[in-house]
Amino acid sequence: MRPGPPRGETASRTVTVAADQTARVGGRELHPVYGTVALLADIEELCRSVLEPHLEPGEEGVGAGVELRHRAPVPVGEEVTLVATVATVDRDRLVCEVLARHRGALVARGSFEQRIVPSEVFAAEIEARRDGAG
Repeated sequence: MRPGPPRGETASRTVTVAADQTARVGGRELHPVYGTVALLADIEELCRSVLEPHLEPGEEGVGAGVELRHRAPVPVGEEVTLVATVATVDRDRLVCEVLARHRGALVARGSFEQRIVPSEVFAAEIEARRDGAG
């Protein structure tokens, strides 16, 4: 990985909760609020945006760990602001701490870890796991 991003660097994104982002199980809506799965997908996208400019050719970032406390509901149509802050960065790992706020109130907090691996190695691992191999 190229040097950086520096510890403490932040990135943010505002999401308007859409009807397809609600809390669901088996395709069935449970609650008309920002679902935890959708929240996590948005966190991954935000944290990936922090990592990508620092990847070198032949490297890939892969999700390696997540901790998430989803503390309050946000209705469809409302905005949530996500802020990711680089907490740990080294040659083969980036961890961002993430806060999600709705109207200034904290609705979620967590961390998202990405590992940096050679693209060839990751592609070989995927292939080895196809059709029951590996």
